[in-house]
Amino acid sequence: MNKPNTAALSTDSQNAALERPTHPLWIIITFIVAYLTTLALSTVHVLWLPDVLALTLLYWTVRYPRHIGMTIAFLCGILSDIHTGSVLGQQALAYTILSYSAITLHRRLTWFNPTGQALHVLPLLLMTQIVVLLVRLWFDGLWPGFPWFMQSLTGAILWPLISFVYSWPERHAGHNDNVL
Repeated sequence: MNKPNTAALSTDSQNAALERPTHPLWIIITFIVAYLTTLALSTVHVLWLPDVLALTLLYWTVRYPRHIGMTIAFLCGILSDIHTGSVLGQQALAYTILSYSAITLHRRLTWFNPTGQALHVLPLLLMTQIVVLLVRLWFDGLWPGFPWFMQSLTGAILWPLISFVYSWPERHAGHNDNVL
């Protein structure tokens, strides 16, 4: 008779503990904090500050593509359009395209460490900014200048930190089911 391999069972249970889903409340909290951070940073007129809401949307869309998707992206974009007073729908369109791209690349992105992921995040953030720029040029004819694209670079630089902070409950969940 074949005996079950207890070493394999113990590593499977350890891997199952590592792959526990994030509590939905943590996801909601991160979106609220990202939106409030975006509101606070919009009063500071520094062009190179990253779009924290886009980074949050990108992280959770890559992590949970079936639950955080284009509908959430559209709603986040509408909220961003409302608070910036821009053309209604430009951020919504950009965030929806960002979410679609993240859903398309979510399996590939998980293969890499956070630094490698940052190299994939940079073009996604640039694409989002280009969509906003095209809508802005179409309606307003205003060119923000090349320093405006520094947002994508600083967002990609912050990606490892964002990944570390947002995955904190998964790493510290332990065996207690009451922990976020």
